[in-house]
Amino acid sequence: MFDQLQFIPHHIPGAIQGKYKFSNGWSISVVSGLYGSGLYGVIPEGTYEVAIYRPNGHMTEDVIGWNTKDEVSAMMKVIHQL
Repeated sequence: MFDQLQFIPHHIPGAIQGKYKFSNGWSISVVSGLYGSGLYGVIPEGTYEVAIYRPNGHMTEDVIGWNTKDEVSAMMKVIHQL
């Protein structure tokens, strides 16, 4: 499911962000940056920071850091089934 994310430049220089809204109203934001960017994901390491949003637009708890593409895909599959 990771391939469904279309990454664009993030407002943090050198960082990227991909968003996806599921048909059930939930959405996900996946970001990654350069070393020292302050994000919990680093492009050269292939890790990503994930924020999950409920249908009401509120984020669930806190971001989930240091995820691989496979881990992001697994989260997306679970969200899709909610």
